[in-house]
Amino acid sequence: MSEFDAMPIKKLPDLPRMPLTSPEIVRVHDRIRFKLDSQEALGEFCWFAREYPRCYRFHFEGAEFRLRSIHSLMSSMSTDLAAMVREAGEANLACAIGDQRARQIYWDFESFLSEVSICLDLLARVVSPAFPTQSPPSFNRLCGWSTRHQMVDAFRREKPLWVQRLKDYRDCFTHYTPVDTIQSVGIRKYSDGWEIRAKLPVNPNVRDILGFRYNRRTEVLRYSLAVYRHLIAFDRRLAEIVRRMYESGVYPVRTRDLFFVGTRAKGLKGAADDSASLRRRSG
Repeated sequence: MSEFDAMPIKKLPDLPRMPLTSPEIVRVHDRIRFKLDSQEALGEFCWFAREYPRCYRFHFEGAEFRLRSIHSLMSSMSTDLAAMVREAGEANLACAIGDQRARQIYWDFESFLSEVSICLDLLARVVSPAFPTQSPPSFNRLCGWSTRHQMVDAFRREKPLWVQRLKDYRDCFTHYTPVDTIQSVGIRKYSDGWEIRAKLPVNPNVRDILGFRYNRRTEVLRYSLAVYRHLIAFDRRLAEIVRRMYESGVYPVRTRDLFFVGTRAKGLKGAADDSASLRRRSG
């Protein structure tokens, strides 16, 4: 029996179950708007409650698509890497492949980071009817808002838990540098077995390839799965807050001027005209 057979390759982590139904924040807004749709004065809110949660769902599904792609590519490469290790013999400690699949894993990973970041900003928009005044239209700006509110507290809780690190990775890879000049996925022998790894730096804020450091605990697929689990939990937490507020009679608080938030100044007049037209159509 070879050393490889005695220490088999560790199985890649499984993909989580991805339900075919919409995310919870979409479902709770659908239930609310169906109940309020007959009230003419709430026409604009009901339209908003349909449209913006679906914008969020589009990017949520984009994140799921990228995660499935990363997992599929890693699974494909694990078979080839295992064969390489067996062929290299017992003395070999590591092998790597740097083909098109490896490059696509990192392309997908950067897209995954962007999709999740967009989801977070859209969630800040989706829950804006919870506030009596116009709320900041992005995740970071909502977290920094001086207003005390259970919804804002929910956003603030997520930032140090996982969101700040996500944004650090996105900013590094989008604006400064990729993980490496030659992307690869490797298999490495540890004391407890062989492990497939797509490396990920532990210090993205150094923003330079020469300064990146790596350790065993940080890896592309495992990190992506952790981020997805956090996003799912956050989606459900916000949906539960919205549900409780609605059942208590305090959601929606603001039902007008929900669209055209964040319009650039050079288009402000046109946006104001559009907003007035929208109010006329919604009663």
